[in-house]
Amino acid sequence: MKKRNIIFTIFLLLSLAINTFIVFEGATNGNDSSSQSFGVTNWALDVIGRIDPNSWMVLDRDAAHALIRKLIGHFALFGLSGIISTLMFVFINNPLKKKTQIVISNMMYGFYFAFISELVQYFTPGRYMSFIDVMIDFSGYVLFGGITFIIYLLIANHKVKNSNQ
Repeated sequence: MKKRNIIFTIFLLLSLAINTFIVFEGATNGNDSSSQSFGVTNWALDVIGRIDPNSWMVLDRDAAHALIRKLIGHFALFGLSGIISTLMFVFINNPLKKKTQIVISNMMYGFYFAFISELVQYFTPGRYMSFIDVMIDFSGYVLFGGITFIIYLLIANHKVKNSNQ
């Protein structure tokens, strides 16, 4: 049991770290945020341009920037948060006995951080709060967290079956 508590503590700290990072990024003023996301976009489009120089993304950088910002800055970043936070909830509970509790707690946690990260932007110069972004954030969190939880349950069930044989 002590090992589970140590693992839980590690994932708790990682979860708090990534979610704090996300909220602080939301507090970055509009100009700095745009500059950061254009840097990521330019890097991604350079990679895409090497693979397919005629890609629509390379030809329409503004549309590509909006897509990449949503996919990486919202969906994927919250997906990473979903993975880490799901593992935090798994290691504080018994996932084979408390599936519903884990899923509900984890989803509330994910929605809380999605909402807070956007709410912070409401008060940040050059930024705005978007309910669509809350949904994109939450979708990434739920998808990656859900996949993590399913994989964990499959592994745990396999271990239980093997120990009973």
